[in-house]
Amino acid sequence: MKLTAIAHNVAHAIKDRSSDNPYILAIEFTDKATKGKSATGCVIVQMNDAKHYTITSPDCRYMDVGKDILAMELGAFFECDDDLDQRETMVNTINQLVTDDETNDKSLVTA
Repeated sequence: MKLTAIAHNVAHAIKDRSSDNPYILAIEFTDKATKGKSATGCVIVQMNDAKHYTITSPDCRYMDVGKDILAMELGAFFECDDDLDQRETMVNTINQLVTDDETNDKSLVTA
């Protein structure tokens, strides 16, 4: 799937989330050097409640992020056709889509 389509899907999922149960959206990228295998890096969107979200970009595959994240409900898993160097673009695009949507009442939580 392409970056723009994934970013729109994630922004829509953030907007529509109404449950306070912890929830994860995971995005892995393609490693062009290995002809399509998963790259060593991902983007994790975490919603700990219905009004707030965080985005992290660890330098590992989703399955290697840690037991605490893997224990949370996985809302969606996306495989991005773009190379790993597009992680920052993905994060910025998601945040911009959420911010630009006047009907969205969700807030990004930053450290």
